[in-house]
Amino acid sequence: MRPIHWLAVAALVAAAASPAAAAVRLTYAMDGAPTAVFWPPSAFPIAYAVDQRVIDKFGVSTVERAFDAWTAVPGANVSFKAAGVVSGSRAGKDGVNSVTLADDLFKNQGFIAVTTNWYDGSGEISEADIQIDPSLGNGNYNVQEAIEHEVGHLLGLDHSGVLTSVMYPYICKTASTDLDPDDEIAIANLYPKHDPTLSGATFEGQVVGNSGGVFAAQVVAIDDDGQPVATALTDAGGDFTMQGVPAGKYRIYAEPLDGPVQPGNFAGVWRNASVTSFPTQFADGGALQVDAGKVYGNLVVNTSGAPVTLNPKWIGTAPASTADFSLNSTAVTLVPGQTVAVALGGDGFTGGMTTFEVLNPGVQRVSDFHYASNFVYANFRVAANAPAGSATVLAHSGNESATLTGAVRIVGSDVGRTRVASR
Repeated sequence: MRPIHWLAVAALVAAAASPAAAAVRLTYAMDGAPTAVFWPPSAFPIAYAVDQRVIDKFGVSTVERAFDAWTAVPGANVSFKAAGVVSGSRAGKDGVNSVTLADDLFKNQGFIAVTTNWYDGSGEISEADIQIDPSLGNGNYNVQEAIEHEVGHLLGLDHSGVLTSVMYPYICKTASTDLDPDDEIAIANLYPKHDPTLSGATFEGQVVGNSGGVFAAQVVAIDDDGQPVATALTDAGGDFTMQGVPAGKYRIYAEPLDGPVQPGNFAGVWRNASVTSFPTQFADGGALQVDAGKVYGNLVVNTSGAPVTLNPKWIGTAPASTADFSLNSTAVTLVPGQTVAVALGGDGFTGGMTTFEVLNPGVQRVSDFHYASNFVYANFRVAANAPAGSATVLAHSGNESATLTGAVRIVGSDVGRTRVASR
């Protein structure tokens, strides 16, 4: 079997399954059952060969750092072995995991890289090839981040709905090479050094709507710093499971895949899910203080009610007290100590009514909101000690609320950054 997974350039805005584990694994229907793909333990270290043209274009260290980013996750048992540089290598099932260039493969399609996996009927991967369009090096994009994304697919990860995640399906010129907690937990669950049910907490629950369980809703565990630490997609019955969540205090919410990430951005069983419109809802019972090794079950997120119109999709920044925004579907970067204008746009935005907040306690609004045709903006001050990491943006309009998960990246010290535990 040979599924293909794409990485796209972010577009600039001018106007029946078993419970899913934390983050999203590549999962396909096999013999009538959803099956996640994986490399067997005997495959590690996974050997890979790099075509000479890739080295000439991007440099050997860039490729090596992209692979090393995944081996550096403390809780993951992942390793690679460079099998050398070859000339004239081409993607195709030949027993060699390769990284190659593909001239004009994505011409006029908006894609810049692709990974192809081969696996058997049990989901066991036997080979994976990464192809990169040469144009990746011509647009000031972060090449290492793009290759890291493809290595995530090579390992068996699907896309993430967290904008700051390396596995987010779009890339922009300000992308970061740092793996998000969502990336780290995903790979540690897929190839654990230790039992994730013992090294972290487990969340189990269901997202329900007007017609019962909601399929392919994104469930997010957010910490006190507003950082989305772990995510999952619900199965056909609306059930979800997150494993390996570090000890701490979390709120759980669910949001629909209604953009910027949609079911079509995923592979396999998630791809054909119907989008169910509902407002962002938090699980009953409020925040949870959790400990490693414990299971927190019966977490219910009730999304029943009328369809909603509020749907944030884009975010942008500009110098404070200005309105010269370029709104994009990728995360913005904020620097501790700065005051900056932040704009949020999308569907259902109403002048004088729609507002938003950054759920990082170190980012505070310091001006009134201003309104344009389909976006709202205000000045925000970033505290000098603002917790580093990603943060969710929560929009409000009347009785509706909606999130843009991981829409903000706070750079600076590692204070507040969550990493996967290693014991």
